[in-house]
Amino acid sequence: MTTLKQTVSSPSDKQQSDEEQIHAVIDAWGESSAAGDLTAQLNLMTHDVIFLTPGNPPMHRDQVAVGFKAMIEVVRLACRSNVQEITITGDLAVCWNLLEVDFTPIEGGETVKHAGHTLTALRRGIDGQWRIWRDANLLALI
Repeated sequence: MTTLKQTVSSPSDKQQSDEEQIHAVIDAWGESSAAGDLTAQLNLMTHDVIFLTPGNPPMHRDQVAVGFKAMIEVVRLACRSNVQEITITGDLAVCWNLLEVDFTPIEGGETVKHAGHTLTALRRGIDGQWRIWRDANLLALI
């Protein structure tokens, strides 16, 4: 894994570094996806978040919520992330990630696997928490 970090200050021993916090957001996203926890996912996004996927118009927060609710009614998700790079400048970070997602029908059937790269921009809020602000998702069926 190649990680780039551009920050001015170093955290105390008791605080997570910005990079560790961003890794925690990525992990929490996968965990909340697997748990079907929309509330947790919404807490990981800014209010003006935009998701970009091939062949679809940009999706805003409300559209993502509606789509996630519909999806978790019919499939279980399993996500695996392999962060390739994190670059941080002030309150903005960019994360390049290799993501794999398994979609398993709740009522039985074959698991469908998607994988590909994502490029996620995160913003640090006034509360100090990093949240997903923009996400370009290039997953494809494998």
